[in-house]
Formats: sequence, C-alpha cells, structure tokens
Amino acid sequence: MARKHRPQQRSPLPRALFFDEKADRIRSCESKDAHPSYEVARAHALSNGMGDVLNAYECTYCGQWHLTRRREQAGR
Repeated sequence: MARKHRPQQRSPLPRALFFDEKADRIRSCESKDAHPSYEVARAHALSNGMGDVLNAYECTYCGQWHLTRRREQAGR
C-alpha cells in the first residue's frame, strides 16, 4: 500500500516580518473617504444602499471614520 504524501508543517512567521506601515496607511486610510463620526460614516453607507455591507471603523492613522467590508469588531 502506498503512503500518502503529507506536506511538511512549517511554523508560521510572525506577521510583523511582513508588515509595511506605508502600504497599510494607504490601504486603510489614504485611499478611503474620511468621516468625522461613526454616525456620519454609517449614514453615508446607508445613503448609498450599502448599509448592510459596509461597516465603519475609527482610523488609527487620522482619527476619523472610514468604511470597510470587514465585519465589525466587538465593542465597535
């Protein structure tokens, strides 16, 4: 009976080795519209008919609110 090939298990490298702050800033902040509050960001999503798809989050770079397709984290 032939043995099944099992791929080698490698330990995952820490994410920090691949983190690029400039790329993260562009992706999560500079390429998006900024809103002064959570309520304004949600209203913008709702007015575009995307209220059930887009979620608002407070940006760690600019302190304003952006919209994302990622699910809301607990605690808003």
